[in-house]
Amino acid sequence: MTSEEPPAVWCIVANVVEERPYGPGGEETRRGLKIFPAGAKLYVPDGFGGMGWETVEVVGRGRGSARYVAARVQTGQLTNWRVKAVYSPAALQQVERIRAGRPGFWLASTFADLTSQAYHDALLEVAAALSTP
Repeated sequence: MTSEEPPAVWCIVANVVEERPYGPGGEETRRGLKIFPAGAKLYVPDGFGGMGWETVEVVGRGRGSARYVAARVQTGQLTNWRVKAVYSPAALQQVERIRAGRPGFWLASTFADLTSQAYHDALLEVAAALSTP
């Protein structure tokens, strides 16, 4: 690893649901989301506590693009919650941009080292809480 590359940091990761209800009464189904395809791997660096964690900010590769984009999605449209290290410099840049200027939804303000095992373990608890409906 060169000195120019930022260290990998722990982040909650989820996938976009394969199919979701759409339309009046959820009569139709759609694959994925408008911005992300079904099954897309999304990094979840932040969320909105005042809304009961129903909405989170995510970073992932957009539909039809190789670039990482940031968006806000509902937690009900995500599945397979887990904790992974973010290695991609482009993804790290987007994750750090979201985390900058905020006290930290994922306990970042209480941990000095976002690469530590203690931070990883704390994120596991948050991911478990988000995976339960």
